Amino acid sequence: MKNKIILIMIIILGISSTLLSQGHFRNGRFFHHSTGGCIWGPNGSNTSIPNEINLYNIQNSYIGNDAVSMNEMWFPNNDNEWYTWHRIFDNLDPNNNIFQYFQSNKIIVIKSCYPSSSIIGVGSPQDTLNNPSSKTLYNYKWHWRSIVQVMKQNPDNFFVIWTNAPLVPNATNSQQALLSSQFCTWAKDTLAAGLDQVIGEFPPNIYVFDFFHKLADANGMLQLQYASNANDSHPNSAATELVAPQFVQEIFNAAIVYEGIIPVELTSFAADYNGSEVILNWSTATELNNQGFEIERSKKSETDDKNTNEEWELVGSVQGSGTITKPKAYSFVDKSVSTGKYAYRLKQIDLDGKYQYSNVIEVEVIKNFNYYLKQNYPNPFNPATNIRYAIGNKQFVTLKVYDLLGNEVETLVNENKPAGNYNVIFDASKLSSGVYFYTLKTAEFSKTNKMILTK
Repeated sequence: MKNKIILIMIIILGISSTLLSQGHFRNGRFFHHSTGGCIWGPNGSNTSIPNEINLYNIQNSYIGNDAVSMNEMWFPNNDNEWYTWHRIFDNLDPNNNIFQYFQSNKIIVIKSCYPSSSIIGVGSPQDTLNNPSSKTLYNYKWHWRSIVQVMKQNPDNFFVIWTNAPLVPNATNSQQALLSSQFCTWAKDTLAAGLDQVIGEFPPNIYVFDFFHKLADANGMLQLQYASNANDSHPNSAATELVAPQFVQEIFNAAIVYEGIIPVELTSFAADYNGSEVILNWSTATELNNQGFEIERSKKSETDDKNTNEEWELVGSVQGSGTITKPKAYSFVDKSVSTGKYAYRLKQIDLDGKYQYSNVIEVEVIKNFNYYLKQNYPNPFNPATNIRYAIGNKQFVTLKVYDLLGNEVETLVNENKPAGNYNVIFDASKLSSGVYFYTLKTAEFSKTNKMILTK
């Protein structure tokens, strides 16, 4: 299996490169109520999900650590409507803590039962404020989008969301059935396809299992051949025989594909020279099995501006964070530099020794400087950023921030300063997103740089 490292930054071009496998996604837990229990089986049928898992392992020659497995449990202990799942994933339900199962189960499958198909109408944005538990199409999309956002922040798990269970004709009406069909179609063909205007690109660690349309007819109602009886919407043995094999094939196929695409996501990488040393700063959004980084340096030839004949040397290393789902910042100081231009790159190494390089960034070292005003870091930023500057002798210094119209929005420095290097933290919490300028002025020096605030 392979993986990738992704770089996303204004001053660095993004790349997508192959890395190694970041771990197995072979064991899971299925959280369900009654309809899920019917499909788990055997439910009077000749198969069950456990039976299909055994067949899957045999067909794919999966044994030992490669073998797939799954347990099931009744969860949550009250209803499993989408409103309830929304609260659970927002960690607002103290009686139903699903997060405790994440570490021991790489695959997490959640579902709602057929009551969720009793949709009362399209609804409006006000539903989310005035009646969030109301069964409207607008609320259901809001619930799912919120759940997806939490799942996205946990890339060391693979999640499956099972769509609504259809109702028999005697338990629903044409409007409810068509709205439920419309919602489940949106979940699979719009949201999961990366076409939703709110979510956009669908997270790779989530799969939508469209249970609804496996059993529903063209009108969005449960076909009676798959129902317990005309008045009971629970799936029968025929439904188990139809869905159980698809459940195993779709979910484990998707989870194993995910093993090869989990990124160590590098969100920024920048270099700065403060007059005596080069300071490298980089940050990651997520990491999985990241052993660490080696820092490599190459000095650029004065006659070869493109540095086509690079000779890289190892100048240091920084330990990684293993597996982490929160942003992490790193830095490294290179003190062994002389005058000239340098190129730097990161060698990201995984626990099994495989590695991938980042993009290359450059910095110019100027000895015996008098003045400079560096580009702020990070940039874009939210809400704070660092501004570095230097002055060659003691004098009065001003460092001010202006908006696009030239209005002064903040004074960061306005005093006499001795010669030296300085770093000022600019906190823009009270400002709105946009482009700003910062200007350093002394009696002998003046320079303005642009920065971008994104909220």
